Amino acid sequence: MPTELLIRRFHELANLEAPAENDPDALIGFFQMFRPDGRALEGLFDSLDCGRELHRRLDDLYAIAGDDRRPQGGRDAYFIVRRGPLIGAERVGELGTAWLTGMKELAAEVGDEQLVDVLSPLPSIRVLEGIPPKNPKVEHEKSAFLVAMQTAAPAMCEKIANADPHAEMLRPAYYFNTCDPMVRDYLMWPLYAGVTSVKDPFSAYFELWRHRVKYRIFNDKSIDMYIPRQVS
Repeated sequence: MPTELLIRRFHELANLEAPAENDPDALIGFFQMFRPDGRALEGLFDSLDCGRELHRRLDDLYAIAGDDRRPQGGRDAYFIVRRGPLIGAERVGELGTAWLTGMKELAAEVGDEQLVDVLSPLPSIRVLEGIPPKNPKVEHEKSAFLVAMQTAAPAMCEKIANADPHAEMLRPAYYFNTCDPMVRDYLMWPLYAGVTSVKDPFSAYFELWRHRVKYRIFNDKSIDMYIPRQVS
């Protein structure tokens, strides 16, 4: 399907007038309009070879975080996991290793030497429990590892040659679902999967996200992963 026809379909579903020109920013907030279950989106991507897998991943997003009602009243602007399932430290370590390994493989394939360097060897993983501190904000206090994960990692999929032509148009809408580029790239991965040898590099991160695990980086040799405090 030509990109302009798919974009027109997006606007028809949302009862919005399509813009005169294809504007990726015009789709920001689109997926939020179909909460809590996203059922009205059924068939949106059926014309794409990877449409079934795109829908499956969106179904997971809605099932995990589709309810936008806040406990104290009001509604969330983004998809937020409020009650993730329990997860053990060993499993977090396994998923963290799988995620970083996938990042390194994809970085090597797209020629991102900055990421390959900071992930060689893979940083160690420390699993903690509780509310994570903030990552460093001041540039000179940031490690090379943190800088690469904040700048190079979110741009890797854009470097994949011959990706589905719809991907560029859909990136803003997918990003503003959670404002997390790793979740965005997991949800959009079917648009890239057919032209890369790397197998689903963001799936482990999505599992961490759905369990509300957050990562923090304070040096080049390790990464801290925080599990929400578990109440017995």
